[in-house]
Amino acid sequence: MKISIITVCFNSEKYIRETIESVITQDYPDIEYIVIDGASKDRTVSIINEYKSKIAYFVSEKDKNMYDAINKGMRVATGEYIAILNSDDFYVSPTVVSRVAGKLKSLDKSKYLGVYGDLVKIDEQGRSRGIRRGIQVSFKGLLASEQLTFVGHGTVFLHRSVLGKVGFYADEVFSAACDYDYLLRCFKLKPLKHIAVPVMRFRDHPESITSSGKIGQEVRAVLLKNGWNKRSRLLYLTLWGIWCIKNFRAVLRSGGKRLLRAVGEDSK
Repeated sequence: MKISIITVCFNSEKYIRETIESVITQDYPDIEYIVIDGASKDRTVSIINEYKSKIAYFVSEKDKNMYDAINKGMRVATGEYIAILNSDDFYVSPTVVSRVAGKLKSLDKSKYLGVYGDLVKIDEQGRSRGIRRGIQVSFKGLLASEQLTFVGHGTVFLHRSVLGKVGFYADEVFSAACDYDYLLRCFKLKPLKHIAVPVMRFRDHPESITSSGKIGQEVRAVLLKNGWNKRSRLLYLTLWGIWCIKNFRAVLRSGGKRLLRAVGEDSK
């Protein structure tokens, strides 16, 4: 079972090496690694070129935004499952893909489009800020959550059939919250299954889209596009209560502030 992993990047010299090495050192034998660069002006391309023999497909050219770049990667991907690993994040260990692949092989494909796992949040220096455990949600639950905290984008492994049924990221419409829109569209077709596997380390730093504030500007449009309404409020409160219980230590670490929306900035 081939798994395609896509990394998109632009001026990512600070973290790209760690990202690439976390993929090419995986012990899973059938990975197709795809790297799409947006015509970086720093040392990103020269760093990537050091690993070209381990990369199945690489291109460096201008794009509209990161989701346009992801779409380019998805169009050339040939794996049965597709995953996205951003250029400032990295897999938690060399056995992650093997562990996920084991879950995928036993997955009931009539019920699920793929899987998503847990993530470890780290700061700019790579220091752990705690594990963020996902919870099982449906389309209605993901919509009611109003963000992607329950389903970490970088922990998702989607069956390639999604390309023919859901299509690609709406890069012409959204430039920051496009991943939330895309996963909502996937869940509307068929849910993904949560697996209790820590998949990747999510780096929170000032240059990330998460920290830029752009996501909040687009989320309302995503919600309205996908049928959100105020009647989702009870489900919203229930799901956030479940998430907070499951992530009790992380919530305590944050000082208990913003209890129902704790760590909501994890969407990316």
